[in-house]
Amino acid sequence: MRLILGNLLLTISQWYSFFLVSQLSLFIFPVFCGVAIFALGFVGRIAGSMIFGYIGDKVNRKVALFLTTAILVVSSLLIILVYNYYSIIAFRFLQGLSLGGEWGGASTVIAEAYGESKFRGLATSMIQLAVPISVILSSFSIFLLSTSSSGEWRFSLIFPIIISLFSISLVRDMKSVDMENNSGIPILNAIRNDWSNVLKAIGIKISESANFYIFTSFVFSQSISAGAVSMVVIIAVSLQLILMPMFGYLSDVIGRRMVVLIGAGIMLFGSILFPSNFVLGEMLLSVSDASLYAPQSSIFTELFDKKYRFTVSNFSYQVASIIGGTVAPAVLRVTNYGVSVVALPYIAVTLLSLTLVAETKGKRMQ
Repeated sequence: MRLILGNLLLTISQWYSFFLVSQLSLFIFPVFCGVAIFALGFVGRIAGSMIFGYIGDKVNRKVALFLTTAILVVSSLLIILVYNYYSIIAFRFLQGLSLGGEWGGASTVIAEAYGESKFRGLATSMIQLAVPISVILSSFSIFLLSTSSSGEWRFSLIFPIIISLFSISLVRDMKSVDMENNSGIPILNAIRNDWSNVLKAIGIKISESANFYIFTSFVFSQSISAGAVSMVVIIAVSLQLILMPMFGYLSDVIGRRMVVLIGAGIMLFGSILFPSNFVLGEMLLSVSDASLYAPQSSIFTELFDKKYRFTVSNFSYQVASIIGGTVAPAVLRVTNYGVSVVALPYIAVTLLSLTLVAETKGKRMQ
């Protein structure tokens, strides 16, 4: 339990920092500068998945996790002490870099620690709780900062610094496993030898990424006051604090694929309702997101071989986040398409991927 709590808190510190800047970038900076800062974080995530994945798969999982934490702490201190556009740009990239390595690292560590447990899906879903917790915390921080000057938001980064340092004390004694001296570069080995599973993992993830950024970001473009939308989003995301562990447990009982299938069906229904019944549509999209997201840590880590598991689970996640998380809200924002029209192709890709992937529940972890 100490290992789960420590990794959960590490992941919260990463996601909180990322969401805080993502939410702030589009309204406290000039438009093009804000969009560039927003996008730079996703570029960093891709780079981090490969750099720290290499360290995690070739050297040591623990070393990779500690390095991602060190980067977040140092870059947060940098922007607190030196606040200008150069430090913001550097911080945003380093923030994405550290998150891109940490999520898959935490998921891999937990999945391997509970490799023999029949409740591995529940254990890994605890890491997924970091997202709704972080959205709630970052939204609340922005609410508290709404009357402050634009530069004072950086002092909110003291929170993830403290959380990160405390978390390290919880996981410092975790088992440190040196990896076998496998030849080659993990990401290239995975693409060469296991490209079909890489594509399947991306396909399983993209509908959830599209769903998440529709109901937490695109929703603010609706002709409703930002305050009202914020409250609905916080309530919707709060549901996931209960739903994610529940769906994680269900994935251990009825299988990972079935839980994702349930989420895809609810996503379709919610996207159809969204325009005509905003509140109900928002709640259904949150429920579907919890169902789609809860089993992902277990699915991704169970799909791939130990020698490149850290790298490719991270890489697949980050690629899918860009395809789903940036494209779907952008298309909705610049067109008159309905949410269901944009959501349907993503749902279809996830369903196709599910038909092609074998059930991983109960699979013995290396």
